Amino acid sequence: MKPLRSLSLLIFCVAASACHSSQQATTGATAAPGRATASAKSDAEASLDNVHKGMAYADFRTALLVDGWRPVVDLKCKANVVGGAYKELCAKGLDSCKACDELPELGACSGDAVCLMHFQDAATHRQLDVSTYGDLGDRNVHGVDSQLGVTGWTVSSTALH
Repeated sequence: MKPLRSLSLLIFCVAASACHSSQQATTGATAAPGRATASAKSDAEASLDNVHKGMAYADFRTALLVDGWRPVVDLKCKANVVGGAYKELCAKGLDSCKACDELPELGACSGDAVCLMHFQDAATHRQLDVSTYGDLGDRNVHGVDSQLGVTGWTVSSTALH
């Protein structure tokens, strides 16, 4: 029953993330470059100005790390991404296991290529939850050739993990 619960939680988080990022994209698109919006942005939100929905995850991740966001390690990554038999599968060198090692922020992936990653801003301790869609094998591929793209994100004032 736990895998079903985890999958339900992942689906909820991804749906909430997609809705929130659509609102961000809409409000951000109407503001003129260089002008202040009606509400003042926090430093953490301002550091997200150089990322956008649809960009390659490798580019998104690089921009976050440069701007002071740090991966939030999920100790259950391999169980969430690979499954209950992850120890046996990882011993065989499964690429999904390597993804958990290379992307410590990776929290979970569904069977239909949706993944959820978590970061925390080093200065403000705000939580950033990022949803992606695509081939996890492209986790290190930058630019338009990547098949792993960012579908949305949410920022919260407190760390959830």
